[in-house]
Amino acid sequence: MSLIKVCVITSSRSEYGLIRWLMDDLKSSDDFELKVIATGSHFSEKYGLTYQEIESNGFTIDKKIPFNLDKSDQTSVAKATGLLTGDLVDALDILNPDIVMVMGDRYELLSVLTACILKTIPIAHISGGEITEGAIDDQIRHAMTKASHLHYVANEVYGARIVQMGEEQWRVCVSGEPGLDNLYRQPLMSFDELQNDLGMNLLKPTALVTFHPVTLELEDLDWQVKELLMALNQATEEQELQYLITFPNADPSSINIIKKLEEFTYKRSDRKLVKSLGQARYLSALKYLSMMIGNSSSGLTEAPSFSLPVINIGNRQQGRVKGPNVFDVGYTHTEINEGIKHALSWDRTVSCYNPYGNGNSSLKILEHLRHVFSNYNPKQLISKQFINIKEVTEVERRIQNRYDKL
Repeated sequence: MSLIKVCVITSSRSEYGLIRWLMDDLKSSDDFELKVIATGSHFSEKYGLTYQEIESNGFTIDKKIPFNLDKSDQTSVAKATGLLTGDLVDALDILNPDIVMVMGDRYELLSVLTACILKTIPIAHISGGEITEGAIDDQIRHAMTKASHLHYVANEVYGARIVQMGEEQWRVCVSGEPGLDNLYRQPLMSFDELQNDLGMNLLKPTALVTFHPVTLELEDLDWQVKELLMALNQATEEQELQYLITFPNADPSSINIIKKLEEFTYKRSDRKLVKSLGQARYLSALKYLSMMIGNSSSGLTEAPSFSLPVINIGNRQQGRVKGPNVFDVGYTHTEINEGIKHALSWDRTVSCYNPYGNGNSSLKILEHLRHVFSNYNPKQLISKQFINIKEVTEVERRIQNRYDKL
């Protein structure tokens, strides 16, 4: 088998943090040549210039593509995504990969989809088959599934859903969630180290808060944030809860959330707002803090491994498989406060089942890539067959019989 050139395209701090060890294994393997394209919020000062974290981890960014995030309204994001397509085509012309690897459901993937389809470059997609009914992410993720040629999914439910979408079985690998590899390979901070780094007294009950825009509900965003902050204020008064708050993703209207959070944390020693915690601090926070509040997918994927209770707000994660540590609540401050009370009574000494894997995803992905490139030629990889479910096959048979009798 000749060297397989894999181009990883990363566009955000959250998704990079989940695939960092996969990139590391691709880089160190004798079977693969890793190429990296960074774009999206990695080059936004507002979101922490997180491309620097990629480089500090020892990776060479082969192509840096700035992405205009000065405005976060839907029109500006759509225009910037369109411009990104052309830049990606130029980058892929230079790098000439055997396969492009991406993760998740962010809007930048629409540019990847267009560039790769029109250049007939195979796509390997991580985290397909999931459902998030409250966000446009759902449409983007399913579009990536039909555009992609290899699928690396978190569990058997998501794998079965991709097969249901007509994908051939050999293209689907149940690898687990790559972000869980961090749990066993990313050194964590001690309690004292985290406390000193944050400048907070973590002996007090402290919640990690992350709230992203629900992109199919932007008309309600101001009200949703108002209710969230009202709930947090109430929990401070009643339970003396303090907060470590991270910036939202660079989604449409995220700047509106950031402004409210800056006001909420201004000159408060019991509230800290950070652009990006980085993987070591973030996972350490999951280990030592009291609960998570918001609508981040990490509450479903990483938090169960720490038996961390999660107050999951609203519809953003609706449809995803959830562990017993997740308490689903609505958007009102009353519902959120009820969730906080449940979380405070959660017993963290009891281990929690994690439906997203056990932390060996990277090895499974590399093994599957080797198998595919050893057993299928480029034409077989790029030429997809649509596999009908039994019901469709039966309809086809009946129609064909009808025509045969004419």
